[in-house]
Amino acid sequence: MPAELLPAFVTAFATLFIVIDPILVTPIFASLTKGEAPRARLRIALMAAVYSVAILLFFGFAGAALLHHLGVSMAAFRAAMGIILFIMGFRMFFDPDGETQAKTPGPRAASRDSIAFFPLAIPMLAGPGAIATIMLLMGPGMGVLDKAAALTAMALVLAIAVLMMAFASRIGDALGRTGMNAITRILGMLLMALSTQYVFDGVRVGILEQAAQAAGA
Repeated sequence: MPAELLPAFVTAFATLFIVIDPILVTPIFASLTKGEAPRARLRIALMAAVYSVAILLFFGFAGAALLHHLGVSMAAFRAAMGIILFIMGFRMFFDPDGETQAKTPGPRAASRDSIAFFPLAIPMLAGPGAIATIMLLMGPGMGVLDKAAALTAMALVLAIAVLMMAFASRIGDALGRTGMNAITRILGMLLMALSTQYVFDGVRVGILEQAAQAAGA
């Protein structure tokens, strides 16, 4: 990996990993696929990753145009999504069990014909937080290398998610409820820090844009 790509990749990977949170998805996946053969679990996990890639790519490349059509600036979107991600991190830190329940679907979601798309792809892997994050990482003003780093990070995080889902029962047994909650709290703390930076950046850029428009008027 080129040296100039590494900082952008690390930031994108850390943010996407925390938002997608394959560790939190693992016990939910194990519950939904209880009784399935290992090969069937792997197939479901792979299909969920494929759906997630398609969803995130769509919003990554078309999200900025959608915002422009709605008259929303990228700075405003960055600040708003920072607030949303902060709320997610807050819940993960102070109420990890509640966050798990929030991502756990109802009984109807257990049907095997749709489980890969709902609830695995939406809302667990490619939920609002992941969509907002990929739009931020690939928004206007981001260079080609930054976008390449974001796409690489997204692919790697989803690959890790597939592996963790494939071995979901073993990972859940090894970590236990206490271990899962501890990791979720650590990820929540990191997400709050990252989201705060997004809010600061959005407000700063928005103020600078308004000042530039006022000066040019």
